[in-house]
Amino acid sequence: MDDFYQITCPECKTILIVERRTGKIVEVRRPILDSSTGDRFEDAVKKVRERETLADEKFRKALESQKTKKSKLDQLFQETLKKVEESGEDIRPVNPYDNE
Repeated sequence: MDDFYQITCPECKTILIVERRTGKIVEVRRPILDSSTGDRFEDAVKKVRERETLADEKFRKALESQKTKKSKLDQLFQETLKKVEESGEDIRPVNPYDNE
């Protein structure tokens, strides 16, 4: 690492790897998390765990939403079925072979 400088921005914590001889920026390492621990591996593990938690939460919300939709549709179906039974309409399915 003697051929490179490692410069850390105090504001955004981005690490710049600069080639000593030419002064060119060779690599830019942006922090993985907003509140970095200083160890990139720990930050990566922490970010993966946060994603798992977020994915689990989204899945749970979607599951609850589907259950709510199902119960609303079941209720609507039962109400409509009750109306049809009260009206006395014939609710048998149409047989396509009856028309022959």
